[in-house]
Amino acid sequence: MKTSLLLTLLLALSSPGFAWIEKAPQQKSYDFQFKLKSDTFKYSRTAASYEEAFEDAAQACFKHFKSGRRLSENEGLDIIDVCANPRS
Repeated sequence: MKTSLLLTLLLALSSPGFAWIEKAPQQKSYDFQFKLKSDTFKYSRTAASYEEAFEDAAQACFKHFKSGRRLSENEGLDIIDVCANPRS
C-alpha cells in the first residue's frame, strides 16, 4: 500500500499538469524625491522590489548632486545622507 501510494504521488508530481510554475515577480513603479538645499531631484523606476528601485535611485541621486566635481568630505556626507533618505 505504501509503495503504490508513493509511486502514485511520484507520478502525479512529475506529470506536466503538476509542474511547479515559477511566476515572474510583479513589476511596480516607484517614485523618489531627493532635496538638497534648493535643488530637488526626482527619480522614477519600475522594478520587482522597492529595494531594487531604491538602490538605483540612490546611485542616480548621488551622481546628480555630485555633478562630476570633486567633493569635500562634508559635502559628500551631506549628499549621501540626502540620497539615503528619499522623501515620499
